[in-house]
Amino acid sequence: MNGQIAGLITSTVPTDQAQVRSVFGPNFHTMADWRSFLRTTLNSNVSSQLQAPIAQWDVKSFQALFIACWIHHPVEKGSYMINLAGLSVAQRGVIEAAYMQHCSGRKSSHLSGEGRSASNGWEFLKGYKELLIQYETTKGHPYLFLKSEGHTTGISGIIPHMQSWVHKKKHGEGKQASASLNALANPVSAWAGAIEGRAAENYAKAYGKLLKDVLKLRGKQVTAREMMKALFQLTQFQAPPNFEMTLNNQQLGALLTQFCSTGVTPQRAQKSISMDMIKDLRELARTLQSDGAVHMKRVYREIRANPSDIDQSLDVFCSTPG
Repeated sequence: MNGQIAGLITSTVPTDQAQVRSVFGPNFHTMADWRSFLRTTLNSNVSSQLQAPIAQWDVKSFQALFIACWIHHPVEKGSYMINLAGLSVAQRGVIEAAYMQHCSGRKSSHLSGEGRSASNGWEFLKGYKELLIQYETTKGHPYLFLKSEGHTTGISGIIPHMQSWVHKKKHGEGKQASASLNALANPVSAWAGAIEGRAAENYAKAYGKLLKDVLKLRGKQVTAREMMKALFQLTQFQAPPNFEMTLNNQQLGALLTQFCSTGVTPQRAQKSISMDMIKDLRELARTLQSDGAVHMKRVYREIRANPSDIDQSLDVFCSTPG
């Protein structure tokens, strides 16, 4: 990750070249293609694009931001949230205005539910026809949310989109949009670890059941910190006082891993905490630990990043020979 996916794009191994052609759209088969797109559509880098005046925004600006996020942390299915807290109120207003002007309205099942589409001309990942954009806040902190989906919510995409939604309700995740990308993200792939299989803000099935049925927490923006506070109170797990306010994400992840280490005890079983819930909590704990020593209020396993972090990954990617 962090720009290392350039190794796949520049690889001369025939099987790697075949995978690139099967996963990415026709304008993303060579490193020259990628560099050309980023140079012509992203205003130098993510930080500069986010600071650009309204005249330098169009639908491809949002597409370029997603691709930059994907280079930073490639996923098969995932949600990105770019931290906008470092921008002035005026500049955040420019981004929100560009979002309203260049992205068409559409319904969303994610976070606030106030989504817009940047799908016009979207040809990055084969099998993915929609680019969902949302202007979000998490406990008062502003983010730009970006997520590529298999289908739009228009006339042509409404039936497959609903089929995927039903699949998600039943299994905890949407239907597979690209068999080639799924194979590339597989843990046994030659590129195992380079592409994450799933990193989304949508709750996994058992985790959502934990929030709603066990902890009685409602809504789509319950943070991991709020969940842990309610969970530890319910199970009488011994945690440091005010841990949800004082611990950084890495420490939170370690604490949650400690909670999960005892599995489902009789006391937890009485509270209807299942092994599937423990499994989802372990996944969340790993994500929290990978955040590092930051005080971030994440919802679930979405990929949150600062513009400067994405720019560093772009530098690595674009400087790779090939």
